[in-house]
Amino acid sequence: MRFFKTDIKRVFTEPAFYFSIFLNLILLFGGFGYLLAAGETEDIYSRAQALALPFAAPLLAAMPYSVMIMQERETKFGTLMTVKLGRNGYQLSRLVVCGISGAAALFLPQLAFFGVCAAMGGVADYAYAALELILPVTFGFGYAAFSCGLTFVNRQRYIPLVMPQVLYLLCIYAFPHLDLDKFYPPLDIAPSIYGGGITADRFVIPVILTAAAVLLTLLGKAGDRR
Repeated sequence: MRFFKTDIKRVFTEPAFYFSIFLNLILLFGGFGYLLAAGETEDIYSRAQALALPFAAPLLAAMPYSVMIMQERETKFGTLMTVKLGRNGYQLSRLVVCGISGAAALFLPQLAFFGVCAAMGGVADYAYAALELILPVTFGFGYAAFSCGLTFVNRQRYIPLVMPQVLYLLCIYAFPHLDLDKFYPPLDIAPSIYGGGITADRFVIPVILTAAAVLLTLLGKAGDRR
């Protein structure tokens, strides 16, 4: 538990965490500025976040902690923590913390953006907007956890950073051809792209990614034992 709390605090000292938030804000307020310049202010909160953010969100979620285990492997810190905490304790704690870091990196900018839009009357439906604020948490946790899971089954430093984005883009291309439009990945972060509601479908892919992260962690453990 002590390591878990320390690791959570560590998230908020990582430069990559704040860089992710910075890029997130640029994308959100870039869409905001574009709509304002076009004279479109109605429901600007939902519409602005659907312009650019959805297509970079997995990268932003993975960025804060994606290379942490690879760094620890190089410095042998991970080995020390594994000996101290046991493999189960270390890897499970790191998986959860990585998921939380991705959720926070997407949620905090969204919350700030919501506050700005609400102050200027750019939120049309507060109940719907409240549900929209849940999506960065589930989306960010799922993709960040998947990124973390990859660190246990590969030794290439930047694979955990780029692979969630690559998988996401492949799904964007493939899902319409597979009649899986209702699971179209960008809708999991910005359902207003198609003007649809927020249904249980929006949580399917994040749950699958989290399950895949656990599986990758188990495979990594099996590989280490061998």
